Amino acid sequence: MSKDRLHIPKASTLMSSLRSMGYSFESAVADVIDNSISAYAKNIHILFPSNPLEKLAVGILDDGIGMTSEGLLEAMRYGSLSAEDSRAEEDLGRFGMGLKSASLSQCAKLTVVSRNSGNINAYRWDFKHILELGDWLLQELDNSEIKELPYIEKLNNQIEGTLVIWEDFDVISKTSGGNVYQTLMDLRVPLESYVALIFHRFLKGVGNSRLRMFLNEAEIQPLDPFLEQHPKTTTKKEITLEIKDSEGIERHIHIKPFVLPFATALKEEDKRLVGGIENLRSKQGFYVYRNKRLIIWGTWFGMKQRAELTKNARVRVDIPNTLDDVWSIDIKKQHAAIPKQILRRLRTAVEDALDFSVRQQTYRGRTKKVNENFDYIWDRKEGRDGTFFYQINRDSQFFKFIREKLSDEDYNYVDLLLTEIEKNLPIQQMYIDKSNEAIAPLDKTENRFNEVFQTAITMISAARKIRNDSLKEIITDLMCWEPFCHYPSLKDKLIQNYSIYD
Repeated sequence: MSKDRLHIPKASTLMSSLRSMGYSFESAVADVIDNSISAYAKNIHILFPSNPLEKLAVGILDDGIGMTSEGLLEAMRYGSLSAEDSRAEEDLGRFGMGLKSASLSQCAKLTVVSRNSGNINAYRWDFKHILELGDWLLQELDNSEIKELPYIEKLNNQIEGTLVIWEDFDVISKTSGGNVYQTLMDLRVPLESYVALIFHRFLKGVGNSRLRMFLNEAEIQPLDPFLEQHPKTTTKKEITLEIKDSEGIERHIHIKPFVLPFATALKEEDKRLVGGIENLRSKQGFYVYRNKRLIIWGTWFGMKQRAELTKNARVRVDIPNTLDDVWSIDIKKQHAAIPKQILRRLRTAVEDALDFSVRQQTYRGRTKKVNENFDYIWDRKEGRDGTFFYQINRDSQFFKFIREKLSDEDYNYVDLLLTEIEKNLPIQQMYIDKSNEAIAPLDKTENRFNEVFQTAITMISAARKIRNDSLKEIITDLMCWEPFCHYPSLKDKLIQNYSIYD
């Protein structure tokens, strides 16, 4: 009969591994802020040193309910008791790991001080202390040590609250050549933008529901990725989907699509609120919130939408923390995967918003084809004023074939390149060269024919894996696409090729 044996992980090795989970500085601060919000804080101060002569430390101070000595001791435990079955529905934690893992990913010394009912207590994880002694040794600070902590006077001015202190930035020191102070200064700008987005719904709250955040003395102003107050923002009806959690209890997901106005309708404040208009393509898609806290954004979850034409479409998705496992929320709260059981329902729910964005985005002109039977790579478009312009046909089968092979992120860059190619065609020089008969005719040499033949083989092989049509039907369809339609003899060669090797 088997017997149980206590087998405690090696402290230095496990803690070192947990420090390398991939937190960015911004996401680590956000994870600490989650704890402050769960403690019902109304004011949160992110504290940086004001000059290089100060002790280099970053502090996150809140005015939440604070913790007793026993409560703080438990909070410092890896895997603390924020268990799924005991946490409140508004809790932003999940694994009982965030405070420790996030903080120690950025520093080697984490100190947490808390005031509750007039009492003050402090505990510290010191990675170098653990490396030296080789065990899970949490340090409890005495009153004399607490008095010497950075930013402690700010906590002492409060009745209740908690102060998280990061010190000994060993990782930053290595990557910055020892220039920790300047690196911390450089991190403040992206940090402010990050928390202004992640927590924007808390910062926009009214009355008792409002949260205020400060970066040193400056108050952080919320962003608004949906420009909800803009008169030209199109707001679609909210949709509610039911989904069962892992215990079979029915939960609700709330979905609300938005379509932003044209960039020309945005004032400078609007551009700030939306986080800038330089990269609208990368910001389109779903914005998934867990208890009003933004988890993931700027993705269509593989729905393969057209990045340029839908760049103004954004879909807010609200999920409760009871669906964490169903949505595969990770420890860092930076990843979510859409459940398969609602993917199809969600797709239907947002199609209307995407179609509206495409129609609103731009009048793309009326396509003028030389031959209606052919699927051209380039579209010749007629504008309202009777002029013509040219753009790559993103509805062509050839384009769709390539699109399916790309991730959303990769396609955003490809689409960016294609748009610039379209807008920078050297039409004037091409006209001059054509007038001088200096433009080479369509290449129908044997080398080009062989190139097109090999491309056709690649596309046919892919099509046969996903289509139930006969080989002849697939080849017939292919011969209606450009460039294959320019080489009529290609069809017979393809049929002959497959009759030999099939």
